[in-house]
Amino acid sequence: MFDPNALTPMPADAIDRTEFRNVAVPIARLADLLLDAGRKPELNGVRFIDCAIRGPAVILPSVDTQFRDSNLGQVHGEIRNLFLRAAGPMVTGAIALHGCVFENCVFLGVGIAGDDAFVDGFVAQLSGAKGGAA
Repeated sequence: MFDPNALTPMPADAIDRTEFRNVAVPIARLADLLLDAGRKPELNGVRFIDCAIRGPAVILPSVDTQFRDSNLGQVHGEIRNLFLRAAGPMVTGAIALHGCVFENCVFLGVGIAGDDAFVDGFVAQLSGAKGGAA
């Protein structure tokens, strides 16, 4: 069970980690640290377990990114409120997630971007979930 009182701050070695457990992760700050290190502001194959993923931010998950038993945020009665649809073939300014796994995480102020097919598929997956949880 997720315990917000057990969260630790983002560790100093955050950009080199492949797993975060019980961590408050300001995801835009993590992307900034990657940029400062001369890397792309994207996450590849990172696993988050029992974490709070904090915004404000917009993420762009690939189809191989998984959200297991996670609360994707306050939907205010409409699951589609979590999503931003790409107007063109690219999304600029979003944090790309490739093959990441989020287990039992809570998202706070994080939007999810994608093309129409991605958003429609994701919404269909979540439509039976309560409160934006997946």
